Amino acid sequence: MKTDICSACGSSKIMHDMRIVDLGESQMKNDLSVEIKTTNRAFFNKFEKGTLKAQICGSCGKVDLSINNPQELWQAYLKNKTL
Repeated sequence: MKTDICSACGSSKIMHDMRIVDLGESQMKNDLSVEIKTTNRAFFNKFEKGTLKAQICGSCGKVDLSINNPQELWQAYLKNKTL
């Protein structure tokens, strides 16, 4: 949830949509993400993936996370519970 005021200290020094990076093989940068399996196969399963973004307070350092596709992940979560 985007806001322009820090919930911890009340500052307006908010950095929105900051990329959270995971270093992979050969120092390849990948966006940190969440994935939910949507099929129950032995091989080649499908996943719903969502990329994490951070909102950071430039005064106190509080970090809030959000995801780019919450509705799709919710549907995948519900589907996964029935697999």
